[in-house]
Amino acid sequence: MKSNKIFFLSLFSLIAISFTACNNDDEQPAPDTKEAVGFEFNYVVDGEAYDTSKVYTINGTAVKFSIANFYLGGIIFMSEEGVPTEVKDKYLLVTPTSGMQEVGELENGHYHMARFFIGVDSVTNSQTTEDFTTRSEDPNDPLGLQSPQMHWSWNNGYKFIRVDGKVDTDGDGTPDEIMSFHLGNNGLVDMVKTLEFVIHKDLEEGQGHMHFEFDLAKALKDIDLSKDYFNHALTNQEIPLATQFRDNLGSAFQYKHQ
Repeated sequence: MKSNKIFFLSLFSLIAISFTACNNDDEQPAPDTKEAVGFEFNYVVDGEAYDTSKVYTINGTAVKFSIANFYLGGIIFMSEEGVPTEVKDKYLLVTPTSGMQEVGELENGHYHMARFFIGVDSVTNSQTTEDFTTRSEDPNDPLGLQSPQMHWSWNNGYKFIRVDGKVDTDGDGTPDEIMSFHLGNNGLVDMVKTLEFVIHKDLEEGQGHMHFEFDLAKALKDIDLSKDYFNHALTNQEIPLATQFRDNLGSAFQYKHQ
């Protein structure tokens, strides 16, 4: 009788321990199903590393860069089935030294495509100079006051992409005239350029970084820089060259699979 009592007490103890363990398991937090996503852009010139101290030859003309900055917005990721996930109200100001920048958090899983535009949407771009100045109170706001300037300041609107430097206009191999390509309006012709990339990205823990390449030689493809080296897309006469530069951006950016 005594041994039976001991047996049942032991059995009850084991059941109690098992039940407690199950309850503890249930109380454990669910695994994180989201992953932080970031974008990084590597700058090159016809495959060579971007360097502001170097003189490159583009379309037969010697070129030296000093600034190459752009705005990126309208970020959308697409599943294999074409279901979009939009990162709302997010802009990045990309420069040659900006490195990896946070985009947001996405649910873990497979993403087939990524889409974003170079530029600023028409609503944001129509803000007044006073609105822009107010935004500059946040030093980390990419749409706030920047140096070098990415806003026209004297007029409403942002510079969607700004590429500055010098070009050789007399054929001696030495850049001698200021080069300035500033696109930034939604008016005469919308200078926003939408880009799409097939990324085949399996998003899981530690796999949220995405790498892109920006080739400035491709952005300036078929432009005679010895003659056409200044464009701010503000007049009817400037629109054809500005449109060509904008359209060249479609081939100037590539997604780099890791």
